[in-house]
Amino acid sequence: MKSFNGSYRIEARIEPVVSTEERGLLLEVQKLMAAGNRDGALKKVEDSKLTSDSAALLFNLGNLRFEEGELEKAGEAYAAAIEKYPAFRRAHRNLGLVRVREGDIEKGLESLLEAVRLGDSDGTTYGMLGFCRLQRGEYASALQAYRMAQLGQPESAEWKAGVAQCLQNLDARAEAVALLDEVIRQRPTEAGYAVLQASLLMDLDRPEDAVKTLELPRRLGVLDPDGHLLLADLHLRAGRVENATEMVEAAFAGERKPALDRTLGLVAVAMSQAEWKLAGDLIGKATPEEGDVPVALTRLSAQWMIESETDAEAGAEILRELLARDPSDGTSSLVLGKHELAAGNPELAETLLQRATADSLSAFDAWIELARLRVSGDRYAGALEAVDAALEIETSTELQAYRESLARLVDAAR
Repeated sequence: MKSFNGSYRIEARIEPVVSTEERGLLLEVQKLMAAGNRDGALKKVEDSKLTSDSAALLFNLGNLRFEEGELEKAGEAYAAAIEKYPAFRRAHRNLGLVRVREGDIEKGLESLLEAVRLGDSDGTTYGMLGFCRLQRGEYASALQAYRMAQLGQPESAEWKAGVAQCLQNLDARAEAVALLDEVIRQRPTEAGYAVLQASLLMDLDRPEDAVKTLELPRRLGVLDPDGHLLLADLHLRAGRVENATEMVEAAFAGERKPALDRTLGLVAVAMSQAEWKLAGDLIGKATPEEGDVPVALTRLSAQWMIESETDAEAGAEILRELLARDPSDGTSSLVLGKHELAAGNPELAETLLQRATADSLSAFDAWIELARLRVSGDRYAGALEAVDAALEIETSTELQAYRESLARLVDAAR
């Protein structure tokens, strides 16, 4: 959040009229603030008998509380000021900023919109409106608000980044990347912008540009653990296993560890490329020394044991235990079904794969595996049914071509 309206003067056209006594007190507050005596200013406003009945003084009390980081008390003061004077534009605006900082996006948006309705056109107000809209997934409205914010504050990196996030969600990724170039030049030590740009470049199938983007914050020492794993992912996909391993070590070197989802994603990439050592190292680093191990990590560890042939039967047993606790776990059914098929148990494999089709997370892959299983048993009609079920979930040129081949086999068998 960039700022709030902390002025201690009065704008007569849009704010409550103040008495001579109130004006005198506000002038004293201004002098104390100019001298850096915030505590004295706060005490003077709090102790005054005028404050409880004065919208202007309550507003200034809110400002002082806000600057002290006392958000709840600041919000109470702004709300009290609005109760005294409902058209108090700056009070609505600052109350909105407080609510957003507290995490209440809906109430924050309500107050900010009221400030705009009352004539507020400040860049920060529109920027925070954009932030609220973005959090609600209203990307077109957020984009409009961020661009209004840029009119008032054209050099603001926050509003440029907000525009870029909106463009990303509106499938205008190339424009978002170009805008983030400006943001990164302004804020090279804030790695989040580089991570966002790298993600966009990956979507644009420009992985080497994504690597270059992340290299700057890495060399500056500001890339966080998740950023290091994203860089490891890029190196791994490019076949640079040594570089990927180096980034993994850096990601886990500090007290703060990468997010589990990011780690599991990289494990999956490593396994898809048969980089079993790296995958195993990642699983070991992600496994907590104490406490419960997350189910997703346990499942992936079991899959690694099976596919790397480290201990396939032990991995299968872990999956059976997971399914005993949660029979609806489609991913475990899928992995165990593939294992049973490889072990020469096609009937059990088909039962497990059929069960996996009921879980949206595993259904597509389960139908594909069922199609392969049925083709291996010359059950082409059943395989065609499985492919059709997969196509209802996700389509591709390759899968459609496979379906046409199966359809010809089914016709030939009639």
